[in-house]
Amino acid sequence: MHRTFDAAFLNAVANDPEVRPFLGGNEEIDLSIVAADPTNFVLIGDRGGFVLTPVSAGQYEVHSLFLPNSGTKPVSCMKAAQDWMFTRTDCTAIWSKVPKSNRAAKGLALIGKLGCVFERDHQMFGPCEFVELSLMRWAMNCAALESHGERFHTFLEQAKAEQGSELPKHPHDPAHERAVGASLLMIERGQAVKGVAFYNLWAGVAGYQQIALLGLSPVVIDAGDAVVGLGENGMEILLCR
Repeated sequence: MHRTFDAAFLNAVANDPEVRPFLGGNEEIDLSIVAADPTNFVLIGDRGGFVLTPVSAGQYEVHSLFLPNSGTKPVSCMKAAQDWMFTRTDCTAIWSKVPKSNRAAKGLALIGKLGCVFERDHQMFGPCEFVELSLMRWAMNCAALESHGERFHTFLEQAKAEQGSELPKHPHDPAHERAVGASLLMIERGQAVKGVAFYNLWAGVAGYQQIALLGLSPVVIDAGDAVVGLGENGMEILLCR
């Protein structure tokens, strides 16, 4: 998935004869103004994509548009888009309207872990479920984040061993690895304040030691066992306890 400000591809998808009937109304769809607006995020792959528009601070509504017979592409693209939004932007929750008549949209929402918050009739789509995926739910259900948490912990434990630290090793904990992995990706992708706040929320609930953001340029984190710098050259141990 990549971001675009050009609506040409998604316009073609939206107006495909097999796609257009599911989008409501009868006129030709033109997403040019939406795509050109920098407050929106238009993410596309080779078979379709997503349009995400802000509804409140950090809260985005998503609309999916894919060509027929795309196989598993919508699912893989959805996972990539969730990763993109949660780790590269201020996004803390993704919302969507799922018409009860659209089984494909319902299936995609279930696979994406979007849970129903309420139901009501929509003037264009009829009876709908309004579903939501929070940043925390995404992270705790994203197994791919574990490898990034392990990447950080391996780096940290190697530094502790090299410097003779007597602090205990961190035991493997899937939920902890996912929280660390999500936070690390946010920090590495320019969302340091968000990444630290996210991890500290998880740590406060889970009973882990919280971390502190000591600097932004370059990014410096007090992770408890060590003070870690994260810059263009990757991770660097500035102080090992």
